[in-house]
Amino acid sequence: MKKNTKNDHNQRINEILVQIHFDISAEHSVESLSKSASMSPFHFNRVFKKIVGESVHAYIRRVRLEHCANALLFNPNSTINEVFSEVGFVSNSSFTHAFKEYFGSTPSKWREIDTPLHVSENITKINPLHVEIDYVPKKRVAYVRHQGYNKSIKEAWQRMEEWTLQNGLNFSKLPMIGLHHSNPNIVEKDDCHYVACLELDDDFVHFHSGKIGVMEIPKMFCAKFKLEGKYGDLMKYMDYIYYSWLPNSKYEKVHLPSMALYHKNHFIREDEQFELDFYVPIRYK
Repeated sequence: MKKNTKNDHNQRINEILVQIHFDISAEHSVESLSKSASMSPFHFNRVFKKIVGESVHAYIRRVRLEHCANALLFNPNSTINEVFSEVGFVSNSSFTHAFKEYFGSTPSKWREIDTPLHVSENITKINPLHVEIDYVPKKRVAYVRHQGYNKSIKEAWQRMEEWTLQNGLNFSKLPMIGLHHSNPNIVEKDDCHYVACLELDDDFVHFHSGKIGVMEIPKMFCAKFKLEGKYGDLMKYMDYIYYSWLPNSKYEKVHLPSMALYHKNHFIREDEQFELDFYVPIRYK
């Protein structure tokens, strides 16, 4: 495949993935998505699977089921019907069948699972949580997707730094944002989806470069946590926020990805220390 064609395909599929993740309740049929990508359904299916590693149908189904699995645990006041209907499942029976096939448990049994054993309040005893509730304005970002919640995320930030050099930008001066799509308690860390982003000015014009895309993160109503620590601590904070703080608050998480805005990015620092604002998209219960 010629480089220009490969870059074009990556750009189109990136735009489709943005559509899927920021509105997972929409129908998202192959026909509608292929039309958005300006491809025939057959060609779109083939290109999507080559780039993403699974079919359009399988990808959307997995994203919806993972959201439902999280919602069942994090949003205890939501009914099972509310959980599955929010992401586009049309019936209890179809949802229950798909959920059990994927997770090996019915939704009602899944909800009875205790908080993971490794979740501890020790992390917040060292650094007590400071929480603010407010709207986060929309952000225009350049981004690259990465699979894996581990030190390989550094590769994504190296790609972004290379992209800034190509576009005459100062990598260290641009706000760095990480989007967390997955919960490593229910998805293997190597399969978790992370997006490395650099915030751009609205008037910045870029050229397309392989897997680097440009998108808009929508305005979100969020709980904001100021966090600091070393590599490995962020997962402990996330567990505490999702499994302890959130269920005991007057809020519940919505399907949008959580967002880390880095002041110190532990993936690219030699001392592996981080300071960041962690945003969890929420709504009132």
